[in-house]
Amino acid sequence: MNMAKFVYCNFNPKQLHTNDCLVRALAYFLGVSWRKAFLDIIEWCADRGWVDWNYRSKYNVYLAERGFERHKTPERGMTVGRFCDEFAEEGKFYMVQVMRHMTIVDNKEINDTWDCSNRIVEYYWVR
Repeated sequence: MNMAKFVYCNFNPKQLHTNDCLVRALAYFLGVSWRKAFLDIIEWCADRGWVDWNYRSKYNVYLAERGFERHKTPERGMTVGRFCDEFAEEGKFYMVQVMRHMTIVDNKEINDTWDCSNRIVEYYWVR
């Protein structure tokens, strides 16, 4: 049973619930505003002639160029809740990819616009 705490967090400046999970997660993870995260990844892609800024193949490179390594969970099929409870460390931020969604784990808590604790972690970055 997951004991992970869910904390409502919406970095969208208009508090919209839209398909901006990557931008919200980047803003939180990188410690910048939603606008800065959005414009930075768009400009980064534009510099390369890419328009698909929210594709995994692009933001994986974007994060790698900023010194972040992508990791897999120690156990296949681990949920975000279990990741928080059993794997995440106090004092660390994790940007966590689940199917069709990006979320943040901060101090073993899920910080997002909805509780995705039952979703399976595909991979994560740590800060």
